[in-house]
Amino acid sequence: MKMNAHFLAVAGAGSQILIPVVWVISQWRLRSVVSAMNLEKAGDVPQVAASLQTVTAQMGRELDVWLGAVGLALLGWMLFVFAITRLKYRRLWAFWFACIYGACLICVVPLGTPFGLFLVIFAWIHRQEFVSCAAPRLISVS
Repeated sequence: MKMNAHFLAVAGAGSQILIPVVWVISQWRLRSVVSAMNLEKAGDVPQVAASLQTVTAQMGRELDVWLGAVGLALLGWMLFVFAITRLKYRRLWAFWFACIYGACLICVVPLGTPFGLFLVIFAWIHRQEFVSCAAPRLISVS
């Protein structure tokens, strides 16, 4: 197996962790900003407006970071797909990653569905190739 195929597959699969990690961090940051809002004096309109403006600006920044993480994860997905399709990287972990991650992506309607369907269908069609690479080799003694 070529080393660059292994590197592309591992890098592509590993980059998928960016999406949930960045989402959790973004949620934590947004909750801290919202909890820091001071709305005790609802009659003080400039203070309420300033608090809302701070929260809105933070939401925009977090959305930008999250979209960047999704873009990098999409690039990683393409690296993984290139490794298993064109470079014919056939390891058992790649098969299970394609099946499980593809099933998760199918649930992300409408954007993730075609990407997930591709992974699941490709893994299912080529399952024998993935499994045959994982089978232990028997040593014959003559």
